[in-house]
Amino acid sequence: MTLNITEIAAVASGGAIGCVARYGMDFLRWFDNNVYHTVAANLIGCLSIGIIFTVLTAYDASTVWSRFLITGLLGGFTTFSAFSLHPLLMIKNGLWLQASIYILVTVAGGLVACAIGMYATERLLEK
Repeated sequence: MTLNITEIAAVASGGAIGCVARYGMDFLRWFDNNVYHTVAANLIGCLSIGIIFTVLTAYDASTVWSRFLITGLLGGFTTFSAFSLHPLLMIKNGLWLQASIYILVTVAGGLVACAIGMYATERLLEK
């Protein structure tokens, strides 16, 4: 795989838009707690990646559109959307065990990694 400046620009511009959109979620006042804005962003991102991936695949769209919309826009808006797509594609291809392991490692591993990072940083900041 070689670097493609057009794809890099697509990811960067989509990511910028996605990040700003995610930031904007906090100002919608849908919920009193920002945790719920994160849940909303994750669910919107998951719905969106399902729609966008299906449309791009159905129309055999250029990879630039995938890079802009999925990697950039939705990646900037929420990485949870990509997490949802990958195991679903595995399941679709009959790879149930791999999908289950992917889900378990991602969720449990993410929680453990976050806990380790928080614990280690709290200890370092105490000194």
